[in-house]
Amino acid sequence: MKRTNARAALTPAPPTTSDDDRAVLTGAFKAGLILAWKRDAERGYRLTLAGPREEYVEVSKLPGYLQKLKGEAIAR
Repeated sequence: MKRTNARAALTPAPPTTSDDDRAVLTGAFKAGLILAWKRDAERGYRLTLAGPREEYVEVSKLPGYLQKLKGEAIAR
């Protein structure tokens, strides 16, 4: 009889990042708008910004939020 790991069966699959979101996030990273991102199943994306600042952004609001960051960076 083969043993199975019960914990592996209980772990939910990690949320996936769509190709469009990945392209937008990669562009924002290369432009220096964000330092890192992580997909959060409950809140959307956790974006790490300059300094000790992190923001949670809903998936549907991601492009608009990054445009806002870009506008703020240009204004500086």
